[in-house]
Amino acid sequence: MKLMVTNILFLLKLTFQAPRQAAAALVRLNLPDNACWAALVLMAIVSALVMYGVSEPGPLFWVGVTAFDMGMTALLAYGVGRWCGGRGNLSDAVLIVVWLQVVQLVLVATQMLFFVAIPPLAAMLKISLVATFLWLLTNVMIFLWLLTNFLAELHGFRSTARVLGGVLLTFVAMMLVMTMLLMPFFPAGA
Repeated sequence: MKLMVTNILFLLKLTFQAPRQAAAALVRLNLPDNACWAALVLMAIVSALVMYGVSEPGPLFWVGVTAFDMGMTALLAYGVGRWCGGRGNLSDAVLIVVWLQVVQLVLVATQMLFFVAIPPLAAMLKISLVATFLWLLTNVMIFLWLLTNFLAELHGFRSTARVLGGVLLTFVAMMLVMTMLLMPFFPAGA
């Protein structure tokens, strides 16, 4: 499969209809390492500009944060998966994270269109906060479902339930580590 607009649209559709097949199609692209990392940087730039614009402390900061997030996600997807007996490689993990970021951007763009088109109706029905919360919850659930299926395919795991458990445990572990690392910077009682 070549990366042309029609193929990208097909892959986007396949991502929601059969996520494991979409992940397999991405892996079959067999892109070189530098192409995967370049795609990560490009998606970090696009994502930061779409999601944060030129808000403080500035677009370069948000590009850095987004690239770091995506890079850490790829490293964890690769490392934890291999530690649990998976067979995926780092380049494919990076490519999967990049593709999931593309999907997230599509969902964010849909959300933006929805909330621009619906404000008069939302104001009349008083549903804007509820709709926002439900949309965010839906996005999180979609992301977890896609990430779980993509990682299961990447590493050759059969059980998506076990992969989901691993994703959630890794998330909790990373939050604990980040909390411990950041605690010295926030004085008690502040």
